Amino acid sequence: MPKAGRYREGVPCWVVLTTPDVPRAERFYGALFDWEFVPTGPGEAVATRHGAQVAAITSSPVAPAAAWTTYLACPDLRRTTAQIRASGGRITREPYEVPDQGRAALAVDPLGAPFGLWQGEAVEGAGLVNEPGTPTWNEHLSPDPDAARAFYRRAFGYGYDRPRAGHTLARVAGLPACSIGPSGAPQATAAWRIQFGTADADRTAARLRALGGTVLTDPAPTPFGRSALVRDGAGAEFVLIAVPPDESAEAA
Repeated sequence: MPKAGRYREGVPCWVVLTTPDVPRAERFYGALFDWEFVPTGPGEAVATRHGAQVAAITSSPVAPAAAWTTYLACPDLRRTTAQIRASGGRITREPYEVPDQGRAALAVDPLGAPFGLWQGEAVEGAGLVNEPGTPTWNEHLSPDPDAARAFYRRAFGYGYDRPRAGHTLARVAGLPACSIGPSGAPQATAAWRIQFGTADADRTAARLRALGGTVLTDPAPTPFGRSALVRDGAGAEFVLIAVPPDESAEAA
């Protein structure tokens, strides 16, 4: 099982689902990804797979719709929040303690994409990645990827490969961290998008439909695996992607 190593600053390390109905979300994702849940407080739970933490769910009765949030690792929240402000971003929730785990904060970049910050202590972040039922990749999509790249370079020191079709691989200390690219629609809202692994994208998409979710784009081959853009029953969007990417040769 691919276990995550130590997360460097700026690397996506954790994902959190904010939703109006936590029990409903637990039923949905438990059936979809075989997740089990450990309550961590009123309206809060951590999702586990094979005993490792992979995501969190929290309630938000006032949120207009459910949404997944990508958290970026940082060793010093105070310094990172100052860098974000200096780079044109906003801090929407000041650093706060997560008992027995670490410290967190919430931010919005200049394009309007929300994201989280995580200063791990007892919990570095996701303990299991890159296999079915776990986070595999995070991408930032917006109508202005050049502005997004400039912000994340200033705030987190990202380095970039040469763009391909407008998409750029972002690196931290030379290692792949995430990607930044165009949203595909000039009026689209900027957002971080989370990809979850699956052994079979078509079968998992069909299961998602049966559970009350929506398949926004049917599974199709990509250079990284067969994938589909989907939405859970409460409206939170994410990507299903086959791991390992056995369809990559077909897409090349």
